[in-house]
Amino acid sequence: MKKIIKKHLPNFIKRENITALSMIIAIGGVSFVLAVLLAQFARYENLNEAKKKRHSAYEDEFRRLSGLTVNLAPAPDPTADWKTYKSQKYRVSLKYPKNWQNARESSAAKGESYLQKIAFDEKGIASADGVKGFDVFVYSAAKFPGPIGTDNLKKKNEDVSEEKCPHFDDITLGEKAYQAKEANVSVDNPCWEETFFYSLTKNGYTFNIVPRQEGSANIFEDRKKIDILRNFPEFYDVVSTLDFAEVETQSIAQISKKAIQKAAAAPKVRYTSGATCAHKKDNPRKSKTKGRHMDEDCCPDPDEWPNPRCAYSAKGLAIMLKGPK
Repeated sequence: MKKIIKKHLPNFIKRENITALSMIIAIGGVSFVLAVLLAQFARYENLNEAKKKRHSAYEDEFRRLSGLTVNLAPAPDPTADWKTYKSQKYRVSLKYPKNWQNARESSAAKGESYLQKIAFDEKGIASADGVKGFDVFVYSAAKFPGPIGTDNLKKKNEDVSEEKCPHFDDITLGEKAYQAKEANVSVDNPCWEETFFYSLTKNGYTFNIVPRQEGSANIFEDRKKIDILRNFPEFYDVVSTLDFAEVETQSIAQISKKAIQKAAAAPKVRYTSGATCAHKKDNPRKSKTKGRHMDEDCCPDPDEWPNPRCAYSAKGLAIMLKGPK
């Protein structure tokens, strides 16, 4: 054995052999890194494809690809026994976990732009960072037609124009697939401070739905969304229940038709006040020259229709024409 080692070892440790071995190891390492990168790219592409579908399908696919669940079999609706919040003023409703605190409404604080804040908390009596829950901020759509400019999207660099800022993704929320925006801002975004929320405009108002959680730590670039997905999965079930009552509106044609009908309707005249016939012994008869015409002397005749400025008895109205023909 020693003879074999002495015979072959010197040849193996020659420079060209070591160089070849190093190249093999380097190629193997590069191949492994490329394989990992390709796998990550494939996962990214799959996420983008799933994202083109309606929101709930996207999130389910996101969970599956992220390895956050192993049970992909259809499950009962988790929101079936949840509480329901409804606002008659804003015509919006959504569900939230039954063991949570009741929703609390509050007006805007000084310096804030929203009209109302609706807070949903798992526990505690006040919404705050570190308390699991979410807030719905309501804005006037006339002033804020989208998330830009609202209190929930803070500008990081005023020198960067909004036209150069990254656009927000278009998604759908709720069973009726309402069009919405996903504000998923990472730490390295040049325009906005890091945040994650949904924004949609309906019935004259803009609604920003902002999740809160009990604290997290994650090194991913889109940390906010990843953390919410892992630590607060109920949030996606909440937004899936979002619903709006449709505002009944009349078309221009309907309004015009009613206006024309109202204008064309003849005024109701009772003929109970005004001038009366000056002839005490009036003898009603048809005119030989005028034909059908409106009464001129407040004395009823069979070929006349009533004059609105005259007063007639029921007997006098009975012999007169109903109106011009």
